[in-house]
Amino acid sequence: MTSEKIKICYVVSSLANEGPVNVMYNIINFIDLSTFKITIVTLVPEKEHSRMDDFLKLNIEVIQLCKETSLKGMIGKVISFRKLIRKINPKIIHSHCPRSLIYASFLSKKYKKVYTAHIFPGIQQIALYGNLKGKIVITLSNFLMMRMDLPLACSESVSKEFLDNYGWKIKAIPNGCSLDVWQMNIDEKLKIRKSLGLKEETIYFLFIGRFSGEKKPDFLVDVFKKLDNPQLELIMLGTGPLFDDLNNKENTKVRLEGFKTNILPYLKASDYYVSASETEGLANTLLESMSVGLPLLLSNIPSHKGVISNSDKEIGLLFDNSDEEDFVKKINHLMSIQRVTLSENILNEYARKYTAQTMAKNHEMTYKTII
Repeated sequence: MTSEKIKICYVVSSLANEGPVNVMYNIINFIDLSTFKITIVTLVPEKEHSRMDDFLKLNIEVIQLCKETSLKGMIGKVISFRKLIRKINPKIIHSHCPRSLIYASFLSKKYKKVYTAHIFPGIQQIALYGNLKGKIVITLSNFLMMRMDLPLACSESVSKEFLDNYGWKIKAIPNGCSLDVWQMNIDEKLKIRKSLGLKEETIYFLFIGRFSGEKKPDFLVDVFKKLDNPQLELIMLGTGPLFDDLNNKENTKVRLEGFKTNILPYLKASDYYVSASETEGLANTLLESMSVGLPLLLSNIPSHKGVISNSDKEIGLLFDNSDEEDFVKKINHLMSIQRVTLSENILNEYARKYTAQTMAKNHEMTYKTII
């Protein structure tokens, strides 16, 4: 006699191709579907870059609340959401964004409620919503998160920030990436470079992320413009409010490629990964860069410090993202280290700690524990 599957309902604003959604996809993609039955509820219409089709290919149910209700306003949508959850009748509700956290807070205590903090609330919320609204979002998110049956952090560093700032002990399940380990093949790399219009002998640093203030893409553009090494160039993938301004700055050392659905060719074609961000949880793009062995040049924020310091071997360097001279110094230092050795260290670290399979197994054990 087979036991009944454990029903889990993931709740998220939309299935936009963004960090929390990609983490959620990796959990579901590798979770044991013979044990768990998965439903996703989204709360707002899909954006331009949606992963809806990817999720549907996993043979799970995806329900869009915005298409299920004609009720207007927050109260009406919450009423519809409660009715929908009663119909699904899951054991566990797992929220992945502040909006879904608010909706989940209106549900009955009969459901076990899980929430993943994908970043320590602070700089990003202020950048996205402005100072006043951002502080309201931070306060409300913190209040509701601690009312969940199980708040989670996406990395050890985010968990530590909650402990250091609020004294809250929050379980960490580090994010994981679904890309297979790629051992660098020079012939394949050169072939990819040619297809992307990249130079054969140039040393490329790769930035992937949102072009917004807290990610500091302007810092990277300004520094690379000033570098006197003709071999070094910067590739930047992504979009956001700063993209047009940076794109209008004439610069032969920086390639702004825009948003890319498939970043793997750029990962394989590059030599180093760089991030000047002021805040991160555990960026999926960082883990993706590790899957191909790119040495890391990272701003010295808690998330990045955690990745670098928790490795027992050298995998990259940290820099002060307010100091251009320090950045240039660290570039020169990083390139003086044997890149093959760094890459091997990074690939081993990725395979041990940061795969989607490991992340999914950790979630499975956690779900079973709380019910």
